[in-house]
This record gives sequence, structure tokens and C-alpha cells, in this order.
Amino acid sequence: MSVQIRPPILSQEGCSLRVDLRDKLNLEQFLKHRTAFCIGESAVHCELYEYAPDAPTIIFLPGIGTYCELYAELLCKLSQQGFNVIGVDPLGHGYSGGSRGHYTVAEMCNAVSDVLDVLQQRFKGPFGVYGYSIGALLAVAAAEKDERLSTVLCGTLLVPDLAPDLTYRMGWNWTWASSLMLPGYKVPLKSFVDFEQLLKGHPAGAAINNDPLIVFDYPLKTLSSLFNHRCNIVNRVHRFSAAILHGDKDEVLPVSYSQRVMNYCEQPMELLVMKRQGHMVPLLQPDLVVTMAAQWFEQEFSKEMAAAVL
Repeated sequence: MSVQIRPPILSQEGCSLRVDLRDKLNLEQFLKHRTAFCIGESAVHCELYEYAPDAPTIIFLPGIGTYCELYAELLCKLSQQGFNVIGVDPLGHGYSGGSRGHYTVAEMCNAVSDVLDVLQQRFKGPFGVYGYSIGALLAVAAAEKDERLSTVLCGTLLVPDLAPDLTYRMGWNWTWASSLMLPGYKVPLKSFVDFEQLLKGHPAGAAINNDPLIVFDYPLKTLSSLFNHRCNIVNRVHRFSAAILHGDKDEVLPVSYSQRVMNYCEQPMELLVMKRQGHMVPLLQPDLVVTMAAQWFEQEFSKEMAAAVL
């Protein structure tokens, strides 16, 4: 059965908060290049920046609480490097349908596969995925499930099998146990993520912290699914190529954690370090991310296409 494509539901158009946020992120010049639509019964919101039908295609999965419109500069500029780029709002996030903040890793994997079904009707491939922050975990999970994803770039990668420290492990165990009794109970995201602080000095910091489309309260069921997910790359080598893009001043996860992840997992991964950059580099320094991401994707897609010719 084919996946339905529907018009987007851009619920914030004309709202003063939306205008202010777009102005402070300087988004309008990039948003004019997007084609927005939603797919499937869950109304998964997608934003496509098209380059050419025969160009490689990259699916972008945003960080925790956020949605793809905020990354329009990054997505548009990455597309201009020779890729079709499609941002996907997670279920219950941004403009996507569903209860706010509600999804499981398995549901997001299915959503990405639905997006691939749609993309294959228009683009020849190859296909890759770029997940930022918690989106990196979802990107890996999606690639483990769907072999059409041949390249995986992780903007930091949290592997729940390998807790950064004992405090994380205890918190994740509490989340799992609590979710069994109170799956819908919501935990305030601002108790452990402050966008204004992470974006300190950026004119959009306060506006993002007040954005009604950001998910600030997460149900325990969602958090339990994320932080207790078991990654297959720990014990198995998959066909996709993978890399971790990590700032050496990251305030959320240190580069040393990525090095531990690479040593812990069976899946080979490359570490791409961004000098003097923190966790929010896609919003603070999008040009740097575009340069490094484009170089890596071009390298990996070229290898794949050369192998296909042989």
C-alpha cells in the first residue's frame, strides 16, 4: 500500500512569535526554497530542499524537542552542495501530527521508512541519514532497520548501552521503571536542557526557549524508549557507513564519550571533530557543519556509487 502525501499543516503562519523567531534565525531566505508536505496517517511533516532527481538524498532528524524548520539554513545550504535534503519533524513534534512529545524509537523507524517510500518515487538514490543529538540515535536505529539507508552521520551519538556515567544510568533506570506505572507522566525538558543557555549569545536563544512548537515536556514512555533503546551496532556490523560529528567543546556530551562509543561498538565509525564548537553548532555555526557533512557524505556516496558500477 502506497504512503499518502498530503498538504502541510503550517499552523503558525502569520503568528507574531513565528515571524520574530524566523527573523532572528534569518530563516525566510532559506524557507522559500523548501517544499513542505506531510505523509501517512500520522501526518509526519517533511521539508524538502531539492537539488536534482539523480542526486544523493539525505534525511535529517533534528535534536530533542526541536523540529526541522529551525535548521532551514543548514538544510538549504547542505542541499546546495549537491544533495536532496529532507528534514523530518518527529511524531508529536513541530508540525507533525500526534500527541505532543509522544513517540517510540520503533515508531520513528517506521516513519523514516515511510519517508523513504515517498522519496524513492522521485529520487534514484543513494540515500543517507543525518541525525543531530537525539536524532542521531533515531538515525542509527532507522538505518539498522532499513537497508536503503547506506550512510549515517551522527551529530553526537548517545548509545544507551553505554551510559556516559553512573548518574545517567540511574536516571535511565528510573525512567524505565516509572514509565511502567505512569507512561503518560510528563518530565519538563527544561530541567535538563536550556536552549537559551546552550544558544548563549545567539539572538534567537530566548525566542527558541519560548517557541510553542518545541516540545518542553516529555512523557516517560518516550524518554524510556529513547534512553533504554538497544543499538544493534554494539554487537553487529551493518552495511551502512557511519561517522560521528562532534564539537570538542560540547556541553552535553564530551568528545571522549564518542571515542568510547567507537571502541564499544562493533560497527566501524569515523570521528569528525569540530574544533572549538559546542553542542548547538548546527544553529550557531551552520556553515561549518555544512562543509564537514557535505565532504563526508560526498566521500561515502562516491564510494557506494563506484562499488555499484563494478
